[in-house]
Amino acid sequence: MDVYNEERRAGAPAVATGRRERWRRFVERATGLQLMAVYWVPMTLLIGLPVRWLFDRQDSLVEAVLGAALNTVWIGPSISLVQRVVGEPRQDPEGIALRQALRTGTVPEDAAVRAELPNYLARQRRATWAALLLVLGVCLGLVLLALLAADNEGFAVIFGVVAAVSAAVAARTLTRIRRLSSLLAAPKPPESPGSGG
Repeated sequence: MDVYNEERRAGAPAVATGRRERWRRFVERATGLQLMAVYWVPMTLLIGLPVRWLFDRQDSLVEAVLGAALNTVWIGPSISLVQRVVGEPRQDPEGIALRQALRTGTVPEDAAVRAELPNYLARQRRATWAALLLVLGVCLGLVLLALLAADNEGFAVIFGVVAAVSAAVAARTLTRIRRLSSLLAAPKPPESPGSGG
């Protein structure tokens, strides 16, 4: 029994390293909507709510949660803006080419990237749907919290707009994925005998 536990403990760092590597790769290849879905709730609860209570203790818990969620809703757009303005991370050159292909809707020239593209598109499709459903669920909860518990239509409208913008971004991303998938699936025309050279 001890041998089994020691073998398991010896494999634990490798498993943890694999998880960290998959997480880093996800963060490098994720869209702003996907990162917003992952970070919005934890940042609201761990950063936004404590900061809100630090500076404004007279709010009720419901208003503090709504205000904290509003203060941290910038995560998705800011990550997208930083990726576009600052540039792509240099650790994952294949990921840069994949994101560029999705962003522009063109099939990459590199054969290795083109071979990875169908798997990347399938993962992006699943991740985009999951992110959209999560963001819409959070927005619905915040709208209901604003209307029923806080009796505040302003927060309800703001989180309704966040939901609508998130749905539009997801629809744009899913449309690009579908178009790029159809470009990959389209048969290539045969080369004419005189064009080779």
